Amino acid sequence: MDRPPLLMVSPLPPARNGIADYAAALLPGLAAHYDCAAAGEDWLAEAPAGIPVVDMALAHRLPGEGRRRLYQIGNNPGHGFVLQALRARPGVTVLHDPGLLHLYESTGEDRATILAGMRHAVPGLAATYARQLREHGLSTRANHLLFDLAGEVLARSRAVIVHSRFARRRLRLTHGEAATAHVEVIPHLLPPGRPPARAEARARLGIGAGEFLVVTAGFASLAKRLDWVLAALEGLPALRWIHAGEVPAALTGRIGSRSHVTGHLPGDEFDAHIAAADVLVNLRFPSTGESSGSLARALAAGTCCIVSRTGAFAELPGEAVLHLPLAGGARALAEALAALAAAPERARAIGAAGRAHAEAEMALPAVAARYRAAIGAAEGRPPPAAEPPTLLRLAADRVLIAAALDGRSGPCRLRLELDDPAALAALSLAPGGLAEALLPPGAELRGVRLEGRGLLLDLQLPA
Repeated sequence: MDRPPLLMVSPLPPARNGIADYAAALLPGLAAHYDCAAAGEDWLAEAPAGIPVVDMALAHRLPGEGRRRLYQIGNNPGHGFVLQALRARPGVTVLHDPGLLHLYESTGEDRATILAGMRHAVPGLAATYARQLREHGLSTRANHLLFDLAGEVLARSRAVIVHSRFARRRLRLTHGEAATAHVEVIPHLLPPGRPPARAEARARLGIGAGEFLVVTAGFASLAKRLDWVLAALEGLPALRWIHAGEVPAALTGRIGSRSHVTGHLPGDEFDAHIAAADVLVNLRFPSTGESSGSLARALAAGTCCIVSRTGAFAELPGEAVLHLPLAGGARALAEALAALAAAPERARAIGAAGRAHAEAEMALPAVAARYRAAIGAAEGRPPPAAEPPTLLRLAADRVLIAAALDGRSGPCRLRLELDDPAALAALSLAPGGLAEALLPPGAELRGVRLEGRGLLLDLQLPA
């Protein structure tokens, strides 16, 4: 029986992107059932053997009418082309991080689109917490926690896959049951191959048999709380700490001689550092529902993992990881590390339980089977609307509305949120009415109706 065609749109190795590694690991599990191809910005990217890589601009030339599409989207600029491809053609989207505000900001999306997404996500908070962006062009760290900007991905996808129940609940609380009925949970995937044995990895890195090694891994974003690790290790001078990855300049000076920072590592070296560790510390606060590739690697290696009791990490079985309470911070981490260093057999037992859990729930055959089920179920769903409504505040001026409509033509529906009914009345009574007060030249108003707290305008935009 012929395999149905499937196109995965994603960054791929050698991009320094954990989702690129994830996509490359997933493809072999899908290739047994689909005629797979991969598309990205770099046509010299590396895919598993037998899977062609094409430039995104040439993907439409691939054979296979109606080729299924699987999009991998994360919250960083390396996924801008994936979002653009999803806008052009619907498919199944893997949403690795529900908080997409950084993606929109870092890929140059216009402010009107970003404000519209923030308003749609949390209308009750947007008026206050988006004010600095709206009025002064300033984006605060709080915005990245409060506003996920996932509404467009939800609306344009036939199905959406997330890696935790927490991520699905967060999306449902923000966007509602109807908008998230097609969201499925599939656990994060284990990396391919077998990690090196602990003794082999320690010998390779020159770690003594009696040394207790603490490892943190990946790019050290602020949410990974290396500040807590620094404070915890102040009173534990006998413990050795290595950060396997890159550290922002703001933290480099504070680490000093307390740790060795490796910088970016190739995959085999990264795996060796994780396998050599007595403990991998993988904290998140605050968490928006993101998952962790370095945690998956540590579980595969049987390394004991200390994680925050929050987000997706709180869903891991209590025997498979050591959960750190958020309230304890550095003090709780110091106590946990001291206890494990005093009883290393407990660390090894937690690591063994973590590996057993990962092999049962996160191995490629089980994960690929769930992907096939999600892709198959999505085929029966109608495609999303080609042009979902544009959402803006009524208080916005004509310049902001014109920016949101720029580049669009033909029929369009504009939704305006009504913060102030009195303002609507004033605009309606203005010379020329709503059309002249709000719309750019050439936009023809075909219909108006109230819907809840919103005003829906049916427009015909010039070609």
